[in-house]
Amino acid sequence: MSIKVTTLVENCVKGRGVKGEHGLSMFFETDDKVLLFDTGASDLFLHNAKLLGKRIEDVDLLILSHGHSDHTGGLKAFLEVNSKAKVICKKSILTPKFRGNRENGITNIDILDLSRFVFIDDFYKITNDIYILPNIEIRDIKDTHFSNFELLTKEGRIADIFDDELAIVIVNNNAISIFSACSHRGITNIISSVKDHIPAQKINYLIGGFHLAESTINDTLFISDYLKNDMPTHIGVCHCTGIENYSILSNELGKNVFYNYCGTEIIL
Repeated sequence: MSIKVTTLVENCVKGRGVKGEHGLSMFFETDDKVLLFDTGASDLFLHNAKLLGKRIEDVDLLILSHGHSDHTGGLKAFLEVNSKAKVICKKSILTPKFRGNRENGITNIDILDLSRFVFIDDFYKITNDIYILPNIEIRDIKDTHFSNFELLTKEGRIADIFDDELAIVIVNNNAISIFSACSHRGITNIISSVKDHIPAQKINYLIGGFHLAESTINDTLFISDYLKNDMPTHIGVCHCTGIENYSILSNELGKNVFYNYCGTEIIL
């Protein structure tokens, strides 16, 4: 079964018509399912979907990677346009999030129809080819991105270590493809956790943000060194990776790396 993945929202745009914003949203089409992975920071995903010929009304499942506003800002617009899709996420996604004085979590939770939400905690099967990884074990603290992020709890503000983060895993053609929106818990830790569930599989596509935009060169080289030992066939970086770090990864890993612009389509 082939699966088409179209990036509806991303920071950068290549081509005419579609628009970019600091956020991420990806549209998955299979033979029998249509999935949306995050909604970007606003309702811009609706504009881009129309231009790219994607019907948001047809989405069967919305999967939310974590609770930050640049990934959930279009949630209300999605629920208004699409009346059938369930929303799959971890329950902790609803906890208010802050960075400094700025609230950057899901807003207006009290008006959301939570009956449409499916909260998961374990490795979750959508189809025979598509899974969700909700438990990302931190094997190496060097590849985590928690700085200055906080949660608001009953006890007050605490450090956010992104227990709400999840990733999508696709298994087809004797390989796995991994889609991570922001990789706060670390793309290397995500890969290791995926391998716990699906061992001894070659990585075909590794797509998403690696959250390196505010990291050091050594942080980026740590990831490139890790990937050299288990090189994916295709590495599509975007969003919070940062253009400079895309250049470093491209220099280190060569032709395997591409930038996953808004409007990019790939077929697995």
